[in-house]
Amino acid sequence: MNVIATTIAELRVLVGFLGEKGQANWWACEFFSGTAAAFLAPIFNRSLFLAQYQGATAAAAKVHDEAIGVGRIYHLFRLPIGLEQASADALNDAAFVQSLQGRLAGREQAMARLAELSKAQETAMPGPISLGQMSDDLEVALQRAAGVYHSALNLGIQSLPYVREVE
Repeated sequence: MNVIATTIAELRVLVGFLGEKGQANWWACEFFSGTAAAFLAPIFNRSLFLAQYQGATAAAAKVHDEAIGVGRIYHLFRLPIGLEQASADALNDAAFVQSLQGRLAGREQAMARLAELSKAQETAMPGPISLGQMSDDLEVALQRAAGVYHSALNLGIQSLPYVREVE
């Protein structure tokens, strides 16, 4: 399985969950809540987790796009089409999805995993935070983004890391 794609999918799930209305209230949705699962399950009985993932991703993307802008800028919730497809494909692995669902048991589990993915402490400030340019080493940019999100969630502020398209 593609490491970058699984990292993107996992970060989206963790940050999407932690940013929901019932958690940090960064976006006005609760796709990973029990209520949403009960509502979505009859409609998406075979693809419930994918529906939750896509709903939370769309809500987070809207908030990021409004704060950062669009065009030649990428963030965790809006990436080039190849990465979008690869991260969605990663959710076809049942064992991977099961491990993600386990991370959503509570805030502590999700924050612990986010800290593991960050590898290093980052400084968070309110609003958009540039991580530089989209480079070949996307893994480092994702680790830095995880660190910014983790720090922001600990501080109780909303930070939105992004990268610029390479010129």
